[in-house]
Amino acid sequence: MCLLFESIKVINGEMLCVDYHNQRINRARHQLLDQTEPWDLRTMIKMPELSGNQVYKCKIVYANEIISIDFQPYTIKPLQTLKLVECPDLTYNHKYLDRSRLELLKSSNSQTDDIIIVKHEFLTDCSFANIVFFDNEKWITPSTPLLKGTKRQKYINNQTVVEDEIKISDLKFFSKARIINAMINLEESRDILPENIFK
Repeated sequence: MCLLFESIKVINGEMLCVDYHNQRINRARHQLLDQTEPWDLRTMIKMPELSGNQVYKCKIVYANEIISIDFQPYTIKPLQTLKLVECPDLTYNHKYLDRSRLELLKSSNSQTDDIIIVKHEFLTDCSFANIVFFDNEKWITPSTPLLKGTKRQKYINNQTVVEDEIKISDLKFFSKARIINAMINLEESRDILPENIFK
């Protein structure tokens, strides 16, 4: 069975960016599972009683049906160092529950906080987040991501972030990087300096 999952940020009992998560889930269900009836997570998830001053991660595991829904308190773990790791054959274009290949790459490069997967010199993503780079004028995210994240798409849509090809040789043009995902907004992400991105 092809198991997938979705992680949704919950604040004050409200799920954020639900439309983007709906779009990604329904696209995966259609492409991988041949399911055409659209889901709306707003009507499918019953919100439990949660502490009002705590951010939660709602993790939904699903295939043809929802298998589990779990709410856990969430705290951002800031990254300071990244390692470039060439892995041209890695594919993760849907949010598969099986992340063993990504976890193996990360554990094999444990001298840094996380990795940036590189495919034929082009930057893609970190092991669990999209990455954006600042050129002192704008934030740019690689146009060759492993996974098109929901927060990434939201920032592209509202023109906070633009996408472009980024090669290893382009890193010298950027003053800093940050990670973004469903749980981490651009403004709360910690700066990662170029000298802390290792080849």
